[in-house]
This record gives sequence, structure tokens and C-alpha cells, in this order.
Amino acid sequence: MLAWKRRTRLRHEQDSAPTHIRLSHILASLILGSQLAFALPAVAAPPLITDDAGTVDVGKVEIELNNSYARDSENENGFRLRRELFDSELKITTGLYKNLGISLIAPYTFSERARENGVLSDDANGFGDMTLELKYCFLELSGINFTIKPTVLIPTGKYSAGLSGGRWQFGGSLIATREFQDGKYALHANLGYEHHDYRTDEMKEDNRRDLWSGSLAAEVRLLKELIAVVDFGLATSKDKSSDELSAYALSGLRYEVNEHLDLDVGVKVGLTRPEDDLAILYGLVLKF
Repeated sequence: MLAWKRRTRLRHEQDSAPTHIRLSHILASLILGSQLAFALPAVAAPPLITDDAGTVDVGKVEIELNNSYARDSENENGFRLRRELFDSELKITTGLYKNLGISLIAPYTFSERARENGVLSDDANGFGDMTLELKYCFLELSGINFTIKPTVLIPTGKYSAGLSGGRWQFGGSLIATREFQDGKYALHANLGYEHHDYRTDEMKEDNRRDLWSGSLAAEVRLLKELIAVVDFGLATSKDKSSDELSAYALSGLRYEVNEHLDLDVGVKVGLTRPEDDLAILYGLVLKF
């Protein structure tokens, strides 16, 4: 869902807008925690943004439907900007080999609107750029699992609508997961990198090509079927004119209805101006 930020900035760059809109600062986070009652394995999943080091078993398939509502608002020198986004993504994951999995992610924007001083200035919908991920768990050391995840962004979205960067993009992340007390608790850490290419000289001048990110997440099982999660992340700002990091905090719940279905909900808030003010995340995971 973070792709919204990139899409809205892309459209303004295409329109040669001289001003880079920076986001409001919200400091809030819901922290959930409790003693655990059941010793079941912990695996990171939505609504977490931070990934876990686990992979899907060979012959198994997981289908995620992740949805979000996000909003931004900015007031500066009498200028008011408000943006709202409703979007979704379908993620299909399967195991290729022991400790090796592959995922395909297809995003869709139902509605993305921007209003300047109450007047509608931007409205978009449609498919965005798809992402292909490989995930390989290559090491277990002192109870910590390490995974590498290379990614390729495929320019399948409509460039003129701001739903695509119009270029193949590459990146990857290093993931570490540590479980405690037979899976009662789990910690996850991610370090990510993205390399971006741009279609115009103006975009190359205004935006960074190399972006870094880092995040930490924790999970705690409250009940047999109920897991509470918290997540915190930082990322390089794409805008060269800003050295401020994009930072978020997230908390949520995941309910395991049965072995084939999970439901999840989360709230993500921006801790710095480049991040979305608020996002509500919700979805489901089907397991076969």
C-alpha cells in the first residue's frame, strides 16, 4: 500500500508541478501485548508490513487479499491538500523447493483522489505495477532464521495515470526471524533496498534512485486463534529535496479462523511528514 505515495508524487512530476507536498506529522501507535496461552509457531503475515523469514512448503499455495484505506492532509500558507486512497492487492505465493518460495503481487487502485482547497484536482483508478518476489531461507544460526528476498517490479500499470513508474525496478531485502518459547513470541527484522529508474530527466533530477528501508515487528499470541502484532519502519525519502526519513508505526490483530483461513486488521500511522497520515489495513489469507 505504500505504492500510493509513489504514484501521487509521480503524477505531480509528470505535470511539472514545482512544489513537493510534504505530509503531516502524527504520533500515535496502539501497543498490544499479553501473556500467551498456547505454544504454536509464529509466522509474520498481514497486517504486518515487515516480512518473516519463513517460506511456503512445496506444493502449498497461499492467496492474500490485502486492502487499505489511506489519507493525507496538509495545510501550509493557506493551501490545503487532502488525499484519499482505496486500494487492494492480490498476492499469490507457492513453494518451489525446500526453503524456496515465489510470490506474484497484483495491485489495484479503486479510487485515489486529491483535493486542493476543496477542489478535486486528481482522480485515478486501475491496475498498478506487479511485483515478482523470490524468497530463500539460506541460514539458521543460534535460533535465528535468515532469508534473502530479491524483487522485480514489472511496469504493468498505466503510466499516464500515474499508476506506473514506466520502468522495470529491482530490489531486495534481508530478513531475520527469531521465535521464543516454542513460537509463543516472535521478532522479525527487515533491511531493504530498491533501485529506481525514471523516464524523464526532470524525474531523475528530483528523485533518488537508491532507496533504503528497515523495519522491526513483534508478534504475540493472545489466544489459540488470535495474534497481536506491532510494526515499526523507516525508509529513505524518494524526494531529493527532503532528508527526512519516512517512518510509520502499526498495530493490529490476526484471527486464524481455521487452518485454511486467516482474517486480519491493522492501523498504521505516520510518524514523520513523508509518511501517510493514517491507513486502515484489512484482509484475508487463504491457505491450500
